[in-house]
Amino acid sequence: MIRFIPVSEINDPLTIALGLSGGSGTGKTFTALRVARGMAQKMTGKHGAPIGYVDTENKRALHYKAAFPEMHHFDFTAINEAGDLVGFGPERWIEVIDAAEAAQMPVLIMDSFSHAWEGVGGVLDLHAQVLDRLVQQAQARANGRYEVDPAKFSQLAWAEVKPRYRRLIDRIVRAKTNIIICTRAKPVMQQGFGDKAKNARKTKTRREDVPWDPASDGDLMFEMTAMIILDPIAPGCPVHQIKVADQFKGLFDRRKPMSEETGAAMAEWAAGQGGANAQKETMDHAREQARAGTDAFTAWWNSDDGKAARPVVRPIMDEIKALCADADAAAAVSDDVPFGRSDEDHGDQHDGADQVREAA
Repeated sequence: MIRFIPVSEINDPLTIALGLSGGSGTGKTFTALRVARGMAQKMTGKHGAPIGYVDTENKRALHYKAAFPEMHHFDFTAINEAGDLVGFGPERWIEVIDAAEAAQMPVLIMDSFSHAWEGVGGVLDLHAQVLDRLVQQAQARANGRYEVDPAKFSQLAWAEVKPRYRRLIDRIVRAKTNIIICTRAKPVMQQGFGDKAKNARKTKTRREDVPWDPASDGDLMFEMTAMIILDPIAPGCPVHQIKVADQFKGLFDRRKPMSEETGAAMAEWAAGQGGANAQKETMDHAREQARAGTDAFTAWWNSDDGKAARPVVRPIMDEIKALCADADAAAAVSDDVPFGRSDEDHGDQHDGADQVREAA
């Protein structure tokens, strides 16, 4: 039976899925543990609340066991106790989340989730196995009468593998525990040098100003509550903020490492507490002022309300600047002139046309 529930009757805390990606030396593990500690303590109200840790990287998290004695560690390997190769397939990760919920872990760290994508038995490996099987079947049907093109079977292979991975992503989104997902990131090939350097190849998920690619499914980052790519220039700092809702933008200072305070503040938001929603309202009000142009925004910025809002608005100042510039440009266009061209522009165009005719 379908029942629509008034939100006033829904008091269960939300859950958080935080994505942290970065190359070697960016502080993923330590940062994840600090943020998880803040989340767990705020969620439970207990100092030393347990943190579940899924470790695929040869027990690397145990390097921090003295600093984080509340860690509950699971050594997630591609080989089981019997010595059989079981890999890092989607179903095994779902079992891990099920176990964390059964153990009532307030926070679960999965490090490195890149194994689910590119590890043994991961999605790319599964795709290769399915593709090989489909090609062999096609070759058997051809029986030498024609040559089989493996590329024609790639999409069929994805159609078999992707639903399994999608079930894992859906399990993460619907988890009853908070999850921090750590993935490796690889440098994006660059073209050009110095200030003119830019990413060599665009994709639907790659931003031009971020020179790193997470070693995971490109769509995974958009399923996160927040997605951060760390950079070696500032370990632990949220340098590249791929997906950050307004409620969290005040928490992520690109110059300051994420910490227990970050996790606690996110947990407050999830519990419906804290001032995250009020901060979003302030940011939206600032955007409305910016849409009126630079002069209007400056007047508001220097008003009593604007001065009080400055700490909240500063994280989105690049966006505010762009909105002001768009508004200024729109205000400079006369409604009496078609195609957004001023009389002076028309004069220049006529002069140019006359010069072309004279030259001819």
